[in-house]
Amino acid sequence: MRLKKNSIPKILAVAVFIFGFSIVVNFNSIKNQLFTAVLPSVLINLSNHDRLTAQLPKLTVNSRLQKAAQLKALDMATRGYFSHNTPEGQTPWYWLDLVGYNYASAGENLAVNFDDSSDVDLAWMNSPSHRENILNKKYTEIGIATAKGMYQGQEAVFVVQFFGKPAPLRENPLTLARANY
Repeated sequence: MRLKKNSIPKILAVAVFIFGFSIVVNFNSIKNQLFTAVLPSVLINLSNHDRLTAQLPKLTVNSRLQKAAQLKALDMATRGYFSHNTPEGQTPWYWLDLVGYNYASAGENLAVNFDDSSDVDLAWMNSPSHRENILNKKYTEIGIATAKGMYQGQEAVFVVQFFGKPAPLRENPLTLARANY
């Protein structure tokens, strides 16, 4: 079979079209992966924006709350459960105690199977109990973490959001006695 000279430009045009189309499809897929993600820093900003909108002070990031959230998220992702309590019955406060976070009050929000931070925040704000945590006047600190794992047979992102108000520091009686001497 021989090609006619006027067929070559048509074949090239079709090839260029197919090549260009595949670049656009792949770019959109890559763009969605790059620009849709559940990111702790974005969730912190969204929670603080929700608080500012409600005329509440911003929450400060606490490294111990971050660490507790990371440990809890990794535990859920590794073991494939989604609950405030571990399968053995350990409560959320177990994770705070584990990292040495001494709290006067604390709260926890969880999320799973989201692929965008704004969707997580919207779901939390549409849930009365989660919204109550985000807008709780008692809380002054926040820590958020994510982990990837399997949940119900599918890959999932687990999100843990801890809130806290540190317990007042206890004065050392020996230090007080020296100060009054």
